[in-house]
Amino acid sequence: MYWLIASIALLIILLLTFEAVFAKKRKISIYNFSDSFTNLYCGVLERVFDLVFSILILFAFDYIHKHFALIDFSFSIPIWILGLFVTDFIAYWFHRLSHQVNFLWAAHIVHHQSEELNITTVFRVSFFAVVFRALFFVWMALAGFDVFTIVTTSLFLGLYQLFTHSRIVGKLGVLEYFMTTPSHHRVHHGRNEKYMDKNYAHIFIFWDRLFGTFKNEEEEPDYGITSGFINSSAYNATFSYWKNLFKRAKMAKKPKDKILIFLKGPRWTPNDVDHLDPVFATDNNGLREKPEFPISKERKWYTVFSTLPTFASFIGLISIKSSMGNDVAFLDLLLNPAVIILIIFILISVFVHSSTLNHHPNALFFELTRQFLIPIFVFIGFFDSSLFSIIFTISFLYMLGLLAWTLTSFFKINDQTEDFSNYQMNNK
Repeated sequence: MYWLIASIALLIILLLTFEAVFAKKRKISIYNFSDSFTNLYCGVLERVFDLVFSILILFAFDYIHKHFALIDFSFSIPIWILGLFVTDFIAYWFHRLSHQVNFLWAAHIVHHQSEELNITTVFRVSFFAVVFRALFFVWMALAGFDVFTIVTTSLFLGLYQLFTHSRIVGKLGVLEYFMTTPSHHRVHHGRNEKYMDKNYAHIFIFWDRLFGTFKNEEEEPDYGITSGFINSSAYNATFSYWKNLFKRAKMAKKPKDKILIFLKGPRWTPNDVDHLDPVFATDNNGLREKPEFPISKERKWYTVFSTLPTFASFIGLISIKSSMGNDVAFLDLLLNPAVIILIIFILISVFVHSSTLNHHPNALFFELTRQFLIPIFVFIGFFDSSLFSIIFTISFLYMLGLLAWTLTSFFKINDQTEDFSNYQMNNK
């Protein structure tokens, strides 16, 4: 399991590096620092939830497969290939309905908020989608596919997205007819009217051709959502549309409309309730502007350095779960002190990092609090570990270094903070 984790991490790093270098060579601006890190923070939140929730889901899938499967498929290469087609077919309909049903869209909209499109966009997903996705893929277990096939075909589908979320790959000839290519997926991320609600397929584009949702790329789209999103908080990204739905449901007078707001599509709203105001900046001519998320070079380096223990904690969480084996019980995982500490630390850290990127007035206080928690959490979570002395020493020295950097430069960083009124619009 460790080699798989390391291989995937190395693949992601190599692809990010290649994309950044190639884009710079072609003089294409595809990365915005704050936006990219927000994407990664969203992905961390989703994966942390999935690491815990997946124990329950896989147990349920395995139980259904063993006791209720209509056909018991024995694993083989042909069965796995069949499973891949089934996985992609289910993913197509889950994806399509996630654009057509508001409570599903509330989870999926996170992936479309960014007005950039690059590899980090793959990770911008909501942990709510983990729950909804399980409700769709449980049918594979009922049909007779084992857990290994479900998990590995889903993993392949996820890795394939690293290829399709790209602005640097042009059209790919004959592949465009049956495979989902970057060109197809750029259309899906477009907010242009002619591109909206098109190209839902993850791997095989013929699903869209078959069900009438295919659209060819004519010119590069404008990315993002029509209502706009200007915020660098992973938590705000995750909950913003839920807040929108509940606010409109509260305003609706008819009980039926209060329910329909969650079941109808994003374009629908009750007659007595208007859509909430869009959230995007405009220029002097009233034309929509692309959010810039200004941040100084020093704050960028500070963000990278301060985020290291967050990513390290995430990798540590994966390693602990892997070392406990596939048959680990849900409670055994949650009652593990190291797991509890790592989850709490990751959740706090993502909030603090988001506050820093958003130039929150209390960002310094949040960051100092997080720093002092690092050695405390290590002491509580890893006291019984054979590596405690090494982990504690490294974490303590790291905290001292980060604290020195914070106190000497946090308020000396020349950030462009004068135009951040737009960032607060999402919080109204």
